[in-house]
Amino acid sequence: MTHRRRYRYVEMNLAPDPAADPYTVRATCLTCADQSPEPEPSQSITGQHQQAQRWCTSHAARDHPDGRHLRYTAHVTLRWLVTPAEDIGPIAP
Repeated sequence: MTHRRRYRYVEMNLAPDPAADPYTVRATCLTCADQSPEPEPSQSITGQHQQAQRWCTSHAARDHPDGRHLRYTAHVTLRWLVTPAEDIGPIAP
């Protein structure tokens, strides 16, 4: 017995997720994997960026004055939501 499936194309809309914080900026030390503190949700993206940068220099200078923690990655997280432009029916089993 064969099963037939029907497919159709539905336009999708991508926008910031209103149920989540719009963005977060954090830094991670590549030497020890420590991370900058979680930013406050009310903080602007520029403020979060500056906080992460300050943490990097503080982590390198104060936490590890031997000078070995010099490489970092920045993580910018944007939370998005995809919404179909029309009802696409129930979730398939």
